[in-house]
Order: sequence, then C-alpha cells, then structure tokens
Amino acid sequence: MYATIEQLATIDVFSNLDSTVLTQLADVARIHCYQRGKILIHEGDRLPAQFHAVLEGKLLVQKIAESGKETTLRQLPAGEMFAAPAIFGDGIAPATVKALNDSQIITIDKTILLGLIQASPEISLHILHCFNQRLQEMHQTIHGLISERATVRLARLIEYMAQQYGVKPTEEGVQLNMNLPHQQMARMVGITYEECVRIVRKDLDKIVRYNRGGRIVINDLSTLRSITS
Repeated sequence: MYATIEQLATIDVFSNLDSTVLTQLADVARIHCYQRGKILIHEGDRLPAQFHAVLEGKLLVQKIAESGKETTLRQLPAGEMFAAPAIFGDGIAPATVKALNDSQIITIDKTILLGLIQASPEISLHILHCFNQRLQEMHQTIHGLISERATVRLARLIEYMAQQYGVKPTEEGVQLNMNLPHQQMARMVGITYEECVRIVRKDLDKIVRYNRGGRIVINDLSTLRSITS
C-alpha cells in the first residue's frame, strides 16, 4: 500500500513541500502496519536502506543493557522520522524501536529518496532542520545532566513532554498526554528511582501531581517554567 499526498503532508519533513514533489513521493512511499507491542527494530540490527517515519500511532525508542535494564530515550508521535542511520549513517540501529499502540510507518528506499533530493533540494533542507532540532534537544539534555540540579532536570523533562506531546485540561490542572512513571523519569534524567519519588513528592508537590500509572498533572505551569528558566 502506498501513501497519499495528504498522508505525506502530515510528516514533519514533508509538510511544507510543493504538491508536485509530494506527488513524486507518493508514488514510492510505502505504508507498513504494526500492532501494539510489536518490535520494529532491534538495537544493533542492520537497517534496510530506507527513510522511516511515523504516519499513525506512537513508537517507543529504548536502549537495553546487557543486564536487561531498559532505558527510554524518547517516544515518537505521528509525523516524526526515525532510524536516521539507515540513510545518513552506518546502517546500524542505535536503539530498539517498538509500537506503543497500533501504528503505521512510511518507508522510502534510500536510492529513490536521494534521487528525489537531487531534483528537489528542499527535501534535504527539511530533513536537516529536523536533525538540527534533535541536536539542540540533545545538547540541552546533556547540559542539564552535567550542570543542573535533579529538581531542575525533572522540571525540564515534564515541561518538555508537555510541549512535545501536548496536555489536556482537568479540574486539577493540565494533564500530560504521555504517562511518565517514576522509573522512566528517573532513567531519563539520570537519577535513582528513590530520588525521583522524593523530588516529585517534596520539591515539586505544589507544582505537579503524580497519579497512578505515571499520569502527571501540572497544577502550576508558571512556577514550573520559572524553575526551568
């Protein structure tokens, strides 16, 4: 099954392309379906030489240690590209990717994509812009791990997830669309599970509310932002 022009326009790196270019992409962009829990890519796998992007659903990107410990790197919502080494690197998967819910993935063969980039260089500019945003996010994360207190790192994580995945209003405040269990937050900011629980309960208790399953409600968004700034 091939993607339509309308579907391709929902992918971030293709969203502002001319309809003529989208028509060319639609002729070569294939759609693949994955059920919830299905692993798309194993860390260390040799990746097929293809462009990958999420059309529908959500993916989880993880690193798995030899001990079996799983560290969540990020969640990929619809519209985002992934598996960049398949077209711009060594072709080895740097992490494991699995479907958080039923998902659809778009792939385009590398040789075909590079040919289209030669004809329409603006495609490469959109891809570079996407990479630049991710590098900035990585820089901020590394800077936080080196120089900032754990409380600030946790606050930054919650603020980032609110911006990245959105929120919905509740009677208590605004709830993150993405669940963040203590264990996951601890791994993402480089602290212990016990320290994460303590900070959320004591240092951030009047700003955010933690509910069962990792449902985070932000009670005081302005104070949260003052901590992160």
